[in-house]
Amino acid sequence: MKILMIEDHQVVAQGISSMLNDLNYVEKVAHASEGNAGIEFLEQNPDTDIILLDINLPDGNGIEFCATIRQRFPEVGIIALSTFNQAGIIHKMLENGADSYLLKNTHSDELVETIEKVSSGKKFLPPSIRKILSNNIPSTSKTPVFTKREKEVLALIAEGLTNQEIADKLFISQLTVISHRKSLLEKTASKNTAQLIKYCFEFGLL
Repeated sequence: MKILMIEDHQVVAQGISSMLNDLNYVEKVAHASEGNAGIEFLEQNPDTDIILLDINLPDGNGIEFCATIRQRFPEVGIIALSTFNQAGIIHKMLENGADSYLLKNTHSDELVETIEKVSSGKKFLPPSIRKILSNNIPSTSKTPVFTKREKEVLALIAEGLTNQEIADKLFISQLTVISHRKSLLEKTASKNTAQLIKYCFEFGLL
């Protein structure tokens, strides 16, 4: 089995590489400290079986790199390996093509099990990740339903636009924007814009 680790923290990379190299079925563990370097490696080594992909990389977002890798190298197994334990980020990685998601403090046995599952062509989430996701799934009755206009306003709020800028962009009055913003806060039980964005991101509403 050939594994590529895309990870910018040298100590983390060395520790995981050392552990994986002790497995008799692992032929090679390569390392790239940036996403683009990882893609270049895959172009030169298309027979790579598994990628351990960090999210916070020096040259970009691992979520976006995940989508690129999945599109260009559909056969490779992708395991996200990150410190981020937010359900929204986990969902984004899975939506963008990751076969599994692990936290960097995961036990070595869980890492090995995940690699074995994914290398056999299966999608696999360990119990620790399933627990995070199950604790963050709102019941259907409580899931807010936004109107088309509310979704448009929400997207622009997430971009950091002011009420006046949103009004100008959507050709509506500032009072209408304020009304939509109030409705969004009420539907998500958010006290402020920061809570609104966090809620919508975690539950895939953005």
